[in-house]
Amino acid sequence: MDISTINQNFFDLCKEFNLNDPNILRRFVHGLDTANCCFSLASSKYFNEKERVFIYTVGLLHDIGRMIQWKKYANFSDTKTRPHELLGVEFLETGWIKRFFKTKQEQNLALKLIAYHTDPYTGKEEKMNKFMPILRDADCYSNLQYTATGLQRLWLNADGVTPAVLAKFRLRQNLHGTVIHTKLDRILQFLSRTYVIEHNILKRDLLARKYINTIYDVYHSNLNEEDDKLLYKECWTLKRDLAQEVAKHDEIKKLAEGGN
Repeated sequence: MDISTINQNFFDLCKEFNLNDPNILRRFVHGLDTANCCFSLASSKYFNEKERVFIYTVGLLHDIGRMIQWKKYANFSDTKTRPHELLGVEFLETGWIKRFFKTKQEQNLALKLIAYHTDPYTGKEEKMNKFMPILRDADCYSNLQYTATGLQRLWLNADGVTPAVLAKFRLRQNLHGTVIHTKLDRILQFLSRTYVIEHNILKRDLLARKYINTIYDVYHSNLNEEDDKLLYKECWTLKRDLAQEVAKHDEIKKLAEGGN
């Protein structure tokens, strides 16, 4: 199936929701952004055309559950509703999955990738371990890209930082699913997606496009002076660590290529 047909099927699927609602439209755009990033990463790893199209399609569909959350509950919380991964899988299993993948094998793999895309996959299934890093990286990169636009909502009004949230952030843990209470908690949750990303090409791009700087610039004015100072410090540390990771990867790659 060619990508233009896949995109049309995705648009037809999304018409089941209200694309005039900015919260639904945002998930639609996120699907497209994630899919394009999936395709680019798969290309950089020399995946064949069939594999590139497959993971592109999974990228389109991975967050359909978010649309269902908003339509049914007017909420994006996985704890206050039902996990969006499961909602998405259940919706696709009603028949939509067959519009995108022809074989049962592809359908089952796609559904499993969607079901696990926000939590670490610890299984040993070869194809899951081949495609999951691409899907997770593309998802997190797309979310950081969107956050840098300043359109991501904080939803919370409280000042300060929750100690457990800050501790997890400093331990380089993804804060997805962590209970947050304050504006600063929420911003740290945005930034923690950086810790999930494995591909050096995306880490370098985050630095080149100055997404961390931009996220700080667009959200720090919502904070009091003390919280602002803390966020600035954490952003500076995050950028430093990211730059060191990129440099170390480049050094190792150079050595592996014989110093040429």
